Amino acid sequence: MIAGAAIANAACSLTLRPPNTVGHLRQIIAELFATTAVILFAAALVLATRARFLEPHFGGMDRMYVAHRRVGQAGFVLLAAHVATIPWTLGSPGGTPSGLIAFAGITLLVALAIGPLSYGTWRRSHRLIGVFFAISFAHTLLVDQASRTAAVPFAILIGAYVVGIAAFLYTVLVAPFGRPRFAYEVQTVHRLTPTTAEVILRPRKHRRLTFTAGQFVFVTFRQHGLREPHPFTISSAPAEQAIRLTIKASGDYTSRLRLTLRAGCRATVEGGYGMLDYRTGGPRQLWIAGGIGITPFLSWLRDMPDDNDRQITLFYTVRHVDEALYWEEVRAHAGTHPGVRVHLNVSSKSGTLTAGHVLEAAGQDCITDVYMCGPLPMLDSFSRDFRAAGLPSSSIHFERFSFR
Repeated sequence: MIAGAAIANAACSLTLRPPNTVGHLRQIIAELFATTAVILFAAALVLATRARFLEPHFGGMDRMYVAHRRVGQAGFVLLAAHVATIPWTLGSPGGTPSGLIAFAGITLLVALAIGPLSYGTWRRSHRLIGVFFAISFAHTLLVDQASRTAAVPFAILIGAYVVGIAAFLYTVLVAPFGRPRFAYEVQTVHRLTPTTAEVILRPRKHRRLTFTAGQFVFVTFRQHGLREPHPFTISSAPAEQAIRLTIKASGDYTSRLRLTLRAGCRATVEGGYGMLDYRTGGPRQLWIAGGIGITPFLSWLRDMPDDNDRQITLFYTVRHVDEALYWEEVRAHAGTHPGVRVHLNVSSKSGTLTAGHVLEAAGQDCITDVYMCGPLPMLDSFSRDFRAAGLPSSSIHFERFSFR
């Protein structure tokens, strides 16, 4: 979809340029870099709205964020190429200051994004991309463009600006009130291990979150030092009144949350998001959980009907045995569902779990779908090995929890 818009823009820019610009090929190419960058930045701003109707087109909110990051990166590369190739002597000096401000601002934000910023600082600074995008619109209106007299390319450019700025304004002004948000309160904080905690949230009003087992939510805790939305997978079943989140201290924020979050703290829950759902898969499934990645599988097991007819093999891999959260409960679910088999792999004793191990145990020829959740290196490694073993990419499902 996004690539199609960029290709259509390039085709129009190169084939519909005015006759009097034939001698200015360098300027045409430089402007093509710029207009394509605008389209990509506009797409990134649309994806940042977290509009739920877009999820099916990308395969889930996590992949929307991956697309957001990639098109933003590509947009910046094209913007830099535009600055490097534009023949400044042909440009109108009236547009140059705004263009330089926009480029400098976006460059600074990109540099900050790859720097050692906390999630909260990055998130707040990242929003300024929309401001510099709007400033670049002023540059577009002020500078002399060779393509200005080409109606179709110029209309595409203006349309991209309108869509991008509208998406930015929606994200800043409307989305905080229009997204599916629910009022909750921290009922209990169970500190399960030195690095993990289970947070139980109860609804403060009659209206409570409805979600599909395996989905995740953005939660904002109304407590000093924790007032920024973070994504967490729900580990409880949809039928439960309370929401259970199992959170690992993997950064400054989550470490602080585990140590300081108190019962009675109010919370805003937004969601549910995500499209990881075993019920859309085939009859013989392989589930792989790495560490805290057991959470969506817990939600599935807690929600699984008694008449489940799927044959499911779950591998739960941890470094040390005391990190195997809820293992006894997982085994109990397997005991009540004859079609579910579970295996625990403790890598410090048994070695690293590999695709070969799980396919041998589950029976490669019978597997219809693979579902995974865990660290990104693990997901990438298993995906690569499963494809090499002959499993089609369409049968391999996982979520990438990387929102930066």
